[in-house]
Parts: sequence; C-alpha cells; structure tokens
Amino acid sequence: MRFRSLLSTLLVGAVGLALAGPAAASPQSATLVIPRLGLDVRLAASLSEGPYAYYQDDDTLAIAGHRTTYGRPFSRLPMLRRGDKIRVDGAVFVVRRSAVVRPWEIWILRFRGLVLSACHPAGSAAYRYVVFAAPEE
Repeated sequence: MRFRSLLSTLLVGAVGLALAGPAAASPQSATLVIPRLGLDVRLAASLSEGPYAYYQDDDTLAIAGHRTTYGRPFSRLPMLRRGDKIRVDGAVFVVRRSAVVRPWEIWILRFRGLVLSACHPAGSAAYRYVVFAAPEE
C-alpha cells in the first residue's frame, strides 16, 4: 500500500478514484458534513484546529477529530448508525460499521472509503472509536 499525505494529494487536485468527488484545492477547503451530528465544517490544517484529514490514498480518506477539546467536532461520533450519510465535498459516503481499536491499529486504513476516528472513551487516549463509511453507489 502506498502512503501519501492528504495535503500532497489534494494539492494536485485529486480526491482519489474510489472517492469519486470533486477535487479540493487544499485540506482547508474540503467540507465535512454529517447531518446526524449536525456537523458542517471545513477540514483543518491540524488536529488542534478541527477535523483533520491525516491520511489519503486512492481508496481511503481518514479524518480524525477530538471529542472533548478543540471544539469537540467528534464529540457525538458514536451516535452514527449504519446507513447514515456523510459528505466530504461532493463525495457521499454511507456508514457501514464502527469499531473500538487501540491507537496503533493501522489496519483501519485498509478500508476502502471514509474512516472517521476519535479518542475513546471521551477524554481518554486509550482507544479509538472508528466509523467506516463506504462510497455511495
């Protein structure tokens, strides 16, 4: 698997073939919309500024957000349910499942689609709560 940063991918104008969304000029211009959570924010340049896209390849986009600090964008991440829709710019994803993993478990980045993650339980860094969403067909 080839790793590359979201920044370099977005700067060349491609969100990725499997993500099938319009190109974004920079991470700050990509918008994350999660209706069930009432979240409509731009991706930040760092995790301390808001939801942050920390990984992207041709098949996967991974976004992290805090649950108790820095604006708490993912404070209600566990409320997402199978079938909920998530939009990143023009790409629409459908929640498939969630999991609780250890911070070092990078297998989550093999999922083809959108991966949202936050510390778990809220206020602790012991685990990560992860939501997996597939591109809408």
